[in-house]
Amino acid sequence: MILPKGYKPVAYFASEFAIDSELPTYAGGLGVLSGDYMNAAALAHFPVVGIGILYKGRNFIQHITAEGIEEKRDSEFDHDTSFLRPTTIKGKQVTFTLPSPIGNVTVKAYHIRLADESILFFLSTDVDQNPEAWKRDMDTLYAGDTDSQIRQQILLGVGGMRLLGALGIKPRLFHMNEGRPIFLIWELAAQIMKAKSLPFYEAWEEAKKQIVYTNHTLVPAGNPNYHIDAVKYWAAPFTQELGIGDPYELVKAGHIPDVDFSITKFALNISAKQSAVSQVHGKYCKKEHPGKSWITITNGVHMDRWQDSDFRNTSLSDQELWDQHLTKKHELAETVKKRTGIDYDMNRLVITWARRLAEYKQPKAIFEDIEKLKSIITNAERPVQILYAGNSHAADPGSENLIEEVIKIFATELPGYAIFIPNYNISLANHLTSGSDVWLNTPKGNLEACGTSGMKAISNGVLNCTVLDGWTYEADWDGTGWVLEPDTAARDFYRLLEREIVPLYYTREDGLPISWIARMRKSISLAKQFSAEHMLEEYKKKLYDL
Repeated sequence: MILPKGYKPVAYFASEFAIDSELPTYAGGLGVLSGDYMNAAALAHFPVVGIGILYKGRNFIQHITAEGIEEKRDSEFDHDTSFLRPTTIKGKQVTFTLPSPIGNVTVKAYHIRLADESILFFLSTDVDQNPEAWKRDMDTLYAGDTDSQIRQQILLGVGGMRLLGALGIKPRLFHMNEGRPIFLIWELAAQIMKAKSLPFYEAWEEAKKQIVYTNHTLVPAGNPNYHIDAVKYWAAPFTQELGIGDPYELVKAGHIPDVDFSITKFALNISAKQSAVSQVHGKYCKKEHPGKSWITITNGVHMDRWQDSDFRNTSLSDQELWDQHLTKKHELAETVKKRTGIDYDMNRLVITWARRLAEYKQPKAIFEDIEKLKSIITNAERPVQILYAGNSHAADPGSENLIEEVIKIFATELPGYAIFIPNYNISLANHLTSGSDVWLNTPKGNLEACGTSGMKAISNGVLNCTVLDGWTYEADWDGTGWVLEPDTAARDFYRLLEREIVPLYYTREDGLPISWIARMRKSISLAKQFSAEHMLEEYKKKLYDL
């Protein structure tokens, strides 16, 4: 691999990267954010090396049966014949080993070069001679028992550091994008011990100065705890390399009495700076974890990836802007038909709810009074089309039931006016966030750290109707979108839909919804505040000290 002279990138570690719809290395918003960060860095010619895991995509594709039951199918993505390239030195694939209580493990790597100085690496232990457990770890994200999850975190953190060492890459600092890369400090401390002839504890303190950490959620599912004995078991083989006798020394920074190990506590205690992903999230992080150097940097979306280029033209007339919106609506309707076999009239007001399925996101909120909703959306003169999309999460067994409940409501109560679109991925998200009229967001409130789907929507002139949570607290929705109260989201939605949203959409002057288009323009302008490019600049100034 040829690297730029004097290459000193930021090393950006994340458990997910959404780079391509078919590459099964993401599960939701975290992966999309990581992918947008890498793309923004590439566009800005900012030196970044990303480190992730090359999952094989078991249960990656969502399929809905004729009975409305969610089934998961395996990805057919083949990394050996894809756009990924084996990582090589002088034509030979780079491999290295990790110590393990069940036998040494060989690691290989693939990469994609996004720009001269922006490279994304994916690690894999799917190597013939490896223990079966380590090979199975590559099946899919977030699956597996405690031991499997710890092994994946060791691969990401320690393995990522060893790959950088093998390639001779010396990062200026290490950014952990959420907590799963935490064990990188083991290898960083070992490298410092060797380079500076320091004892373990001094090297550990030096290592902490080079690490920054971004928390992406305070929801328990995103901050897993493990029995500390399990973590010590997998840490034990690294003690000899670090010249210490007790593996507890490698994990105590995350110890919660009496027996638990918290990856979030560990991340907080091994990093020099900590960042939150929205202003309100920062407030709650400071309350939940006081005494840390919290910095607030609101997430953003990569505009080149999510905003249709025509919407960047501020000189479009109302007619031209509306014609472009109708083109995107047509493309979405065609996509829905291909995925579901169901037609709908694209001239209807189209309202979309799409994100990872979780109870706190309240996907069923608007069905509180189904008869009221039905009376509004089935009005023959002013009909409304509802679209839903979202995948269940491997770590949330209840999410499958949510999908099936929503589909049942659509089939029995709202046939012809509500469609569930399977396999929510990057490609579908692009169509939904540009071809809908309204983007609906109904979380419980104060649980969404940031959220970014609504940012993508407003960049294409899709109006938000949202509970204030995460980033939406930072937007001025007056004359732009509509706000719902979390405790009365359904009733607020019915009222706004009936009295404001539907009339505004269907009121035309010379065939154009002039007032609606005015809100579209305000939305597109608002989106400029929430770009990944702006987020990257904030990282550079506030988190990286560059």
